[in-house]
Amino acid sequence: MQLIALPDTFNLIGNDAIIVMKANDTHQAVCVTKDALANVQAAPDARWLPQDLSVLEHIASRKFDHGEIAFDGRIWITAKDIQNWHKMTRH
Repeated sequence: MQLIALPDTFNLIGNDAIIVMKANDTHQAVCVTKDALANVQAAPDARWLPQDLSVLEHIASRKFDHGEIAFDGRIWITAKDIQNWHKMTRH
């Protein structure tokens, strides 16, 4: 199921970012960790999110479809997820 970020739901909480995404009537909190943010740019900044949002939506959607939801009910995107995405899309 394709998760799509809701407008204006990008927030930095500490060094991590949280995004609210929606698929049909389901809302899903997606956390992007500090290490994943660092993989995207040198300094974590909420301004980068919209330009890289499709990558985060694809990663979150894949995790949602595979049931990779953490005990806290969120989907967590880490540097490893970003690295794996780049490896998959280079081929």
